[in-house]
Amino acid sequence: MINLMDKHAIIRLKNQGYSNREAAKILKIDRKTIGKYWNEYKDNVKKLDDPNLGRALIQEKIAKAPSYDSSNRKKVKYTKEVDDYLDEILAMEKKIP
Repeated sequence: MINLMDKHAIIRLKNQGYSNREAAKILKIDRKTIGKYWNEYKDNVKKLDDPNLGRALIQEKIAKAPSYDSSNRKKVKYTKEVDDYLDEILAMEKKIP
């Protein structure tokens, strides 16, 4: 998960001419994430010229921290099997000197 500073670093590096791969290596972030935030930034910059859209709202989108929608994720159930498996792991770790 990236933070606001990472997002701005992506934009800065891409504006300086770095490729997605180069920026990914520098920031240690997946190159697809670089592409996602760079494309989002470019789309918002294009919208700044549209007089029908609120300029302040678009500027806010550019400057805001990344957000994630986790509402469609599966819930993980803590079952008896999981509990037994963790007990086995802990027992094995106790045996290791």
